[in-house]
Amino acid sequence: MVPVLSSGDDEYARWRSTNVSPQKQFGYVVAVASVTLGDLTADQFRILGELSRAYGDGAVRVTVEQDLLFRWVNACDVRQLYRRLAAAGLGRSDAGTIADVTSCPGAESCRLAVTQSRGLGRLLEEHLRERPDLIAAADGARIKISGCPNGCGQHHIATIGFQGSVRRLGSRAVPQYFLMVGGGATDTAAQFGRLAAKIPARRLIEAVDRLIRLYVRDHGDGESATAYFARVSLDVVKSELADLERLQPGDALESDFIDLGDASAFAPVVMDGECSA
Repeated sequence: MVPVLSSGDDEYARWRSTNVSPQKQFGYVVAVASVTLGDLTADQFRILGELSRAYGDGAVRVTVEQDLLFRWVNACDVRQLYRRLAAAGLGRSDAGTIADVTSCPGAESCRLAVTQSRGLGRLLEEHLRERPDLIAAADGARIKISGCPNGCGQHHIATIGFQGSVRRLGSRAVPQYFLMVGGGATDTAAQFGRLAAKIPARRLIEAVDRLIRLYVRDHGDGESATAYFARVSLDVVKSELADLERLQPGDALESDFIDLGDASAFAPVVMDGECSA
């Protein structure tokens, strides 16, 4: 039996504004279930199957943003679909926003990854979902994360992209990320982001906050975040982030030597094998 949540009007209205769009066939909509880092339980899979048959066309599609898409949902059934998704822990709003972070599996399971990209993804998503003002201000920006240069998280084509790397501080290893800005994709082409900084992992929340503030302060009328970061001078972005890059032995905290999502010292090992994405 599919559980039902008695949801408030504000929560439903927010979800409907970000996760539902009209289908070209009159009277039907496309609804997106936002899934944090693409993680689902067995019970949630079963519920999704039941909901797809009850409210859609019997199929659920996985998007490149690691979300789930229902087609052929009758517009009259949207509230009921939301209540059942929310009761199953799948009723998060803000699909397609900067809070809907995409990440590859990272060093948690990939033999090629350098960093715990999912740890960073989880941290950024939690931070942004607690700050609806930042989500609104970012105007369509997307964050994508890869744990190595292979780019399975598609960080090259994100408004703000992160690629896992390592920095040596004396004899110790510090997890860091290459931060890229200005990537994006359209129906006909893709534009790769430009390398703006190399920042220790523990400082990346502050880096994202600064980039959003830069966009708010400096963008033109009607200019989206994606368009702004594609055209802004890289020197401007570098200047905004320069102090976050600097890390000297005397400045480093013990936490700087621990990857996000880990509890022990960062010790990157790249093994033979296949990418797990």
